[in-house]
Amino acid sequence: MTSSGCEAMFGQREDASATATRPGADRARTSAEDDAREVAAHVNFMNVLDSTDAQAWQTIFEHTHELYQQDATPERRLRLAIVLSRADRMSAGERITTDRLGEARDMLAETLADPAPIPPLVRKFARLQLSELETRLALYEEMRSLRAQLAKAHQENQSAQRDRSEVEARMRRIDAALTEANAKLEAVMDIERNITSPGKETFP
Repeated sequence: MTSSGCEAMFGQREDASATATRPGADRARTSAEDDAREVAAHVNFMNVLDSTDAQAWQTIFEHTHELYQQDATPERRLRLAIVLSRADRMSAGERITTDRLGEARDMLAETLADPAPIPPLVRKFARLQLSELETRLALYEEMRSLRAQLAKAHQENQSAQRDRSEVEARMRRIDAALTEANAKLEAVMDIERNITSPGKETFP
């Protein structure tokens, strides 16, 4: 995908002042319509990202990141955050995925905190995306915690099985030792019985 192709496919309004100025209600209506179109463009962009494979996603990410580095406007920051927010749709490892989702969350927070004016509808969209990202990150963290607990339980179970095997082996050794000791005791008692059994009486 060429740079010009990406710009044509994923281009967005980056300068709200380009909208022609109209008085009164016409101007307000036009501004609201422009905001709605911008949000619709973001939603469509997300749909495109969700339908791409890992290689296409990487191409889009590199292009969007390059544009942001050239001019870090709130609009381009939001667009890059959207790309990063779909990282878990790709086949990356969980650690990389959560790192990218964390970057997306931070960029959305920066966009909302930016002193530059953001259209109300776009701001609402960014807030919704931030909330959704925080929920997903919390779920990933819960999943990581559960996996750690499962691994610990498995390890403890293996350790318990080893301990049980050791105890059983020790019990067998003790049982064998008791059997041997009882056999020796029985032999000694037999000897004593033979010695003390009534025999022929003798006189001096």
